[in-house]
Amino acid sequence: MATKKIGEESRKTLVFHITESLKSFGFDVLQTGSNTFAVPIVEDGEEGAVEIVVKIPKGPRDGSGYDPFEAAQAFTFHEEEKRKKAQKAAEKKVKKSEKKD
Repeated sequence: MATKKIGEESRKTLVFHITESLKSFGFDVLQTGSNTFAVPIVEDGEEGAVEIVVKIPKGPRDGSGYDPFEAAQAFTFHEEEKRKKAQKAAEKKVKKSEKKD
């Protein structure tokens, strides 16, 4: 589990490297909080922004700490389940339209 001191130092370092990297690609980077910054964007004539938050998670209250590998695996599993569900819905829609013909 990350200590508060390690978390603050790591957060500051990562925010610096991320913002400098974005600036090197020509993006404007606006710091909007101690761990938050925004990148104004224009796409197809529409203005918007991407907000990026850098945080050092502490993990669950049971003290087991945050496991980024477990979190990535859970995200991948969740995305695959969503993809399968969408695929089944699309197949069902095709079958339904074939029955109408």
